Order: sequence, then C-alpha cells, then structure tokens
Amino acid sequence: MNYVTYYNRGQKVFLINISPDRDQSLFEAFSATIVSCDNRHFELRPRYSLLQAGEGLLRKGAQFKVTAESFGSGVQFSGEIGSVSGSSFILNPTGPIEMYQRSQVPRMDMIVGFRSFTRTTPLAVFHQEWRRLQDGFSSGKPSPLELVPRQINLGVGGLRVVAEPDERLHDLSMVFIELEAGQAPICAVTEQLWRRNLPDEEGVATGQRFVLIRKEDQLRIQQHIEQRLKKQGRKPKPSKNNWELLDRMFRST
Repeated sequence: MNYVTYYNRGQKVFLINISPDRDQSLFEAFSATIVSCDNRHFELRPRYSLLQAGEGLLRKGAQFKVTAESFGSGVQFSGEIGSVSGSSFILNPTGPIEMYQRSQVPRMDMIVGFRSFTRTTPLAVFHQEWRRLQDGFSSGKPSPLELVPRQINLGVGGLRVVAEPDERLHDLSMVFIELEAGQAPICAVTEQLWRRNLPDEEGVATGQRFVLIRKEDQLRIQQHIEQRLKKQGRKPKPSKNNWELLDRMFRST
C-alpha cells in the first residue's frame, strides 16, 4: 500500500483510539504531526504533551485510526504503535487506506450553560480529571460548577466560542455544557484547532474539537440540535457518517 501518496512530512493528522481494550463508550483522540513516513513506518509527534508519569494513550501495541485530508478528500488507515521515544512515536500501518467524502456535521449557534478551564497540562491529566468529574455526574451528585449562559456554536464534533481578549488560551481545555436546565452537564476535553482575533478587540474566536467525550453525550448534542431545528420549522439534514467522528473503519462495519 502506497501510504506516502496521501500522507507526507509536516502534515497534521488526527488519531482516534481503536484499541480492542478501549472503553467503547468513549470517543478518545489526539492530534499529531508527521515527522517522517514511508510505507512501513510513520514517525509522529503529538501537538501537545500526552503523558504523565508514563500514563496515557501512548503505549506499545495501542491501535489508532489515522485520519487526514488529502487531495480534497478524507483519508484514513489503521495502525499500531511500535515504539515510543522522547517526544515522538512510531506507528506501523496495519490496514489499507480508505478514502471518504468529508461531510459537514450539523452545527448551531445557541445559548447554553457553559464553563471552560484551560491550562498547559498533559492530556493524561485531563483524562484523569475528566473521569473523576464524570464519576460524580454519573452518581447523580449535583454539579459543584456554576455554569453561566454563553453563546457557542455547537456540533457533535466540537464547538466555537469567543474568549475574552485577556483570557488565556492553551491547546487543551475542559468544557462543561448544560443543554437543558436540570440535566447533568456534558463534560468533555477539547483541543484548539484555530483562533482568530475579532475586530474592534471584541475577543478571540476559537474552534475546538472534542478529544474525549462520551458517545452518549455526542448523541445528546445531535438530538438537541435536531429538536431545535424542528422547532424553527427547519428539517434536519439526513444523518451521514462523518468518519472523523467514528472509532471504526469501513472494513470493520
């Protein structure tokens, strides 16, 4: 398989956890940059720190789906980590390249209860804190967080939000989203995809992608958007597979 036709040095890729021993109720992912590649090995460097005391997603034998854009289309293949060294790791392709048409995920501007925390901390620490908070939400304990109404643009894959001009921004954030009063908030970890200064110093718009979220909460977001569209007399678009949001390959369906 000629992987280097579609993947090359310096390209950014998105890795989705497909390890057999993963928690299949979760969507787990992270972004990396290709340092070098050939048809047998990919050397990748994560965009941000993943590890804390040897813990995290990077371990020999872990399996990932690698997605990217190439020639205007989506491309993906499965691979397995062969080794981890310093700030990079080696991933060995284990399956054929699959191409797919990238589709727009339904998104909507809405005012919801919202709060966000960001800091320069490894992704593994965000995972640990997320699990601690999620255990509390799942046990029915009231949320200790005060969420304030805020306008965001929300979709199944992530969100866009405007930060204050003096607000610190980092690669990773923990976000809390209250879709409906009285319901447990959605808790997710996001990575920053882009940032753009707004005119007249009105703030900084940031695009964030989910890298840790319950699949059940992704479904809640989808259903919430569909309900809002129906109330507005708008017909929801037919649901299509967006392969950058699925922890499976064509050949595994």
